[in-house]
Amino acid sequence: MAQSCSNKVKTSSGSPQPGIQFGRTGGFTNIPDEYRINDKGQVFRITREGSTQINDISGKEMKSICKILDTIDFQHLQMNEPGNISYYIKVISSDYEKSVTWNDQTSNSPIKDLYKKLLATIKP
Repeated sequence: MAQSCSNKVKTSSGSPQPGIQFGRTGGFTNIPDEYRINDKGQVFRITREGSTQINDISGKEMKSICKILDTIDFQHLQMNEPGNISYYIKVISSDYEKSVTWNDQTSNSPIKDLYKKLLATIKP
């Protein structure tokens, strides 16, 4: 599996679990719309009450996402462009923890394409 998504080290219960968290915040209601894919390909919706599993993705799909993360060098990407509606992707792996934020006016097409791919995982 790609390095950015690998889970080489077991984490303790107090440590963040490896995976990819993504979503959007802001807007008129300011109600966050957040999701998480763990290292087993389980997709969860995150709410104030907790998280609920909504889908599973295949190992092939997970590898595809990890390959994109490596291709765009997500680990070293510098992007903090919040707006009225802000979108984010956060990756937690055994190698690094990285988060990027952008808005509708951001011109970084690769990160927007990755976000669209992540959104596709929430649909069964």
